[in-house]
Amino acid sequence: MKITDVRVHALEPFAEKFHFKSEWDPMTVERVLVRILTDEGHEGHCITWLLSPAEMLAKLPGLAKKLIGRDPHDVEAISYELTDRLRVPTPAASAIDIALWDVLGKHHGEPIYRLLGAARDRIRAYASTVMYPNDQDWIDLALECREQGFTAYKLHPYGVPDKDIRLARAVREAVGDSMDLMLDPVNAYDRRGAFKVAEVLEELDYYWFEAPIADQDLQGLTDLTRSFRIQITATESIDKGLLAYPAYLKDHVVDGIRSVGDWIGGISAMRKSAALCEAFGVKYEPHSYGPTLIQAAHLHVMLATHNCDFVEIPVPLGIMDEAMVDVIRPGADGFVDAPTKPGLGYDVDWDEIARLTVNEVSAAEQLAAA
Repeated sequence: MKITDVRVHALEPFAEKFHFKSEWDPMTVERVLVRILTDEGHEGHCITWLLSPAEMLAKLPGLAKKLIGRDPHDVEAISYELTDRLRVPTPAASAIDIALWDVLGKHHGEPIYRLLGAARDRIRAYASTVMYPNDQDWIDLALECREQGFTAYKLHPYGVPDKDIRLARAVREAVGDSMDLMLDPVNAYDRRGAFKVAEVLEELDYYWFEAPIADQDLQGLTDLTRSFRIQITATESIDKGLLAYPAYLKDHVVDGIRSVGDWIGGISAMRKSAALCEAFGVKYEPHSYGPTLIQAAHLHVMLATHNCDFVEIPVPLGIMDEAMVDVIRPGADGFVDAPTKPGLGYDVDWDEIARLTVNEVSAAEQLAAA
């Protein structure tokens, strides 16, 4: 099996603007569909949102020279090369890696998690919010998510300690003990604010406290981890991925590693990260917030991993599922079942892709014309 082409679709941005932190403006989110075609007719896909169409199109000629004619089974060699031996992971390299694994799954007729070595066939889900202007919005959404089957719920709060404490109390009071709760202020606090919030979250029995301070503040994270029983998770903003994690693991700086698979090198880098965390007795809880195929890429790694408790699903449900036939949803018990279709296991709606595509480029055609 050989790669014959890499095609890129620049898609219209999401209609919704996303807001995760009070100091940020609501974000217009661009997205790109990457397609890897083969001589056997199998095609791998990834719709990524961390990469602008202009950037992907600029990288396409160089990527094509390293991909066309290669066997997708060489995914480890290809990903190692595209990330300069893991030292320079990028969203483009990550999207290629995910699409290559999708090809392999389709070629072998198996979901990716089974190729990785299945650890289980279902995992619990948590609902992951955007930021809202008032407490009642989070409360209403928590109750809606509970009705949809979720048994866990993560807040992206205001990012102001006193307001976030008020919100954390209000949501816990609204859901009682029917849901596990998490809080992610996206690195908004200083150390004093983080300690103040952690004390309350522990009192309220929150499941984890994510990104409380700057991910680069190893001493502050270490102090939090050793001072509280609540799990402290971090590292989502560390762009070096796998090569950066030993500093957080060797001295147990955090209880859980957060990684963005569509940034650090795709499925290949995530499975290595999961194994590294397991060796140190630390949870590996990847950030799977993103379009459906990004959620799916993370889900497959999680299903092949023992030291992960949850898959993250954006809410309100459907806000990142555009242009998909299949979507990821929890069942009545709060668990997501493994996909049964081969590859990533979730089909793209090609009519919607055609409607959303503003530019489509073939790497093979570019190389032929050069």
